[in-house]
Amino acid sequence: MAGHGSRPLRGLESTGQSSAGTAKFGRMFRWLEPAALPQSPMQEQELRETLTELAGLMVTSEFQNNIDKGEPPDAPITEREPEDESPDIPAGYTYLGQFVDHDITFDPASSLQRTNDPDALEDFRTPRLDLDCLYGRGPADQPYLYEKPRRGKFILGRNVGVSGMERPDLQRTADNTALIGDKRNDENKIVSQIQALFLRFHNKVYDRIGPNFKPGEEDAHFNETQRIVRWCYQWIVLNDFLPRVCDAGIVESLMPLPDRRGPRLQFYHPHEGTAYIPVEFSVAAYRFGHSMVRPSYSLNDRIIAGSSGGFAGKQFSRIPIFPFPLRDPATDKPLKHQPTDSMAGFGEPLPDDWGIDWKFFFGTPNQQAPGQKQLPQPSYRIDAFLVDPLKDLPEFAGEPTPFGSLAFRNLQRGVSMGLPSGQSIARMMGVARDRILNDEQLWTVRNEGDEISPWADGAAFFAKARSQRWLTGAAPLWYYILKEAEIMENGRHLGEVGSRIVAETLIGLAWNDHYSYLFQMPLWNPSEELLGLPAKLDMLALAEWIDAP
Repeated sequence: MAGHGSRPLRGLESTGQSSAGTAKFGRMFRWLEPAALPQSPMQEQELRETLTELAGLMVTSEFQNNIDKGEPPDAPITEREPEDESPDIPAGYTYLGQFVDHDITFDPASSLQRTNDPDALEDFRTPRLDLDCLYGRGPADQPYLYEKPRRGKFILGRNVGVSGMERPDLQRTADNTALIGDKRNDENKIVSQIQALFLRFHNKVYDRIGPNFKPGEEDAHFNETQRIVRWCYQWIVLNDFLPRVCDAGIVESLMPLPDRRGPRLQFYHPHEGTAYIPVEFSVAAYRFGHSMVRPSYSLNDRIIAGSSGGFAGKQFSRIPIFPFPLRDPATDKPLKHQPTDSMAGFGEPLPDDWGIDWKFFFGTPNQQAPGQKQLPQPSYRIDAFLVDPLKDLPEFAGEPTPFGSLAFRNLQRGVSMGLPSGQSIARMMGVARDRILNDEQLWTVRNEGDEISPWADGAAFFAKARSQRWLTGAAPLWYYILKEAEIMENGRHLGEVGSRIVAETLIGLAWNDHYSYLFQMPLWNPSEELLGLPAKLDMLALAEWIDAP
């Protein structure tokens, strides 16, 4: 979606908005050399041209091709797309990942235009899974987030649910600016509703445990609610999100067991006892979610995209992620009636009836017969290809080509941060030789629907780059991680390099937070709170618990 990684961890305007000080970014593999190190302005320009061409190869054209044919840009919700869709990951986890990203990272300083020193960059979010994107600086310092008189519950906006569902928008000012702990969680209409879901979770827990507290114990009431909400969120991140997007065996091998006090981390080691965000995670591995983005989504049974009730005169059950111009394929002129609906956010309130029915985003995919609504909507596969709306991000419309391309921005930022190649990290991790991608796997083949096929455009690109001394045996880390998932895991989840970086970072952050459930009670589960939550809590179960009377 727009904004997810498109700016340098873009977020809050004031560094004073971190709830508990700042931490550092740093390197997980600090002994490895950068994958690309231009030695002159001419080499810098040559490398930029190479990355521009690679970014172009990484963006599909299916969305625009369908529009040019006068067809809806995406398949209807009743059709499966086995070549594109993940058979295992529902679409909601793309945006839960974005929500987690906003909870742990914010860097307003790094730039595409210069080489950056990760050890000198400040992370102005707390490097903990503590939901400071929800709680902000707390009721005493940001009372406008909380209801009077006790300021123990969050204020929510108007209800936009359908079929009797409670689906509030975020609280907004007169100009529709969202009043929340982190403005980034209003950057699209899906992540804003995940924000609202957790706000509602806090409010319901607060009400449920209210009888346990006497008058005058308001602070204790709020703090206990916050602990329960944070621990349940941490549980979901470590036990629901991670095993879906990573190799589940790797995640299991890292987590604490009854006979083991802490996690078994091999590569995430805090500097001087202080948790940090590895740039290999924030700049490369965790950006795997960009390849999972669909070009459009359906929110509930009433949604039909397009301001005229359809798309190019045809019924269509999804909303595009960005506004886009429709053109007459015969004349190439803009059509008179343009669709205006999109998932873009920032200052745009949720329209009536746009409240998400969470079974459209979470659950077990591919359970319905063809011709029925395919719920939950699957995410797209984790592979080296992004949907074409991500080629021209609306927020960078005024910048020169290729700076509006999300793929280019990710690739260029990896160079600016001096990231090692995917192959060098795989070797340092001790990945088996036959599991380390070679140049042929990286550049001459692709996986479509579980079938490996030749990739002529990639082969031609690599031959040119190799003649210019780039990329041979040294693929950009972000690209390598996507290609590893594509070739080794059929796009169903991250491969070994990606899984280890992502899982070790998130588990390491939780372990180094002495207030987390993982540190205080590593074998805890949500059912122990005696609130009717299941022991194996996941996002759909959480949403259903919140909706229940």
